Amino acid sequence: MADATTQQRLAACLAALQAQIARHPDGRCRTPRFDRQLFSTTGTRLADYLQETERNLQLFCACDNAQERVWLADKLVNQIAALQREASTQQLRLRRERPIASPRQQKLEEYREYERRLQAMIDQREQRLALAESLAQQQQLKQDLEVLEGRMARCRQAISAVSWALSLRGDAL
Repeated sequence: MADATTQQRLAACLAALQAQIARHPDGRCRTPRFDRQLFSTTGTRLADYLQETERNLQLFCACDNAQERVWLADKLVNQIAALQREASTQQLRLRRERPIASPRQQKLEEYREYERRLQAMIDQREQRLALAESLAQQQQLKQDLEVLEGRMARCRQAISAVSWALSLRGDAL
């Protein structure tokens, strides 16, 4: 009786998990999502891991050995919990999940991140320059700004070059 109840509960949890995963776009990610001890699957989509969990449930249902059933039940509970956590936080991870089609697109994203950080540094130095009281501080901050603006110019040149190369290939930006 207890085995049938456990089996029904695991099946119900798995059905709810299938519905939860179906509601979200299941994009590939660049690296496997889970530890190799939890899932043997090397796929990068939630559906890949869900299939392994379904296979483990079938093994659990067909198993006659009590110790093996306990081990499989524990593994199933851990897999379902991990998949539930991942599915519930998937919308937070969309940027990481987006597959990158080419190394150039990856470089473009990297350069844009540099540009964003450089702009933040420039803004910070300009604010400090406006509040600087001594001439030495003002001169140092102006020198820092010149260096940062030079870096920004080189960064924007690199962005333009990569964007141009991508447009020649017809890749979307």
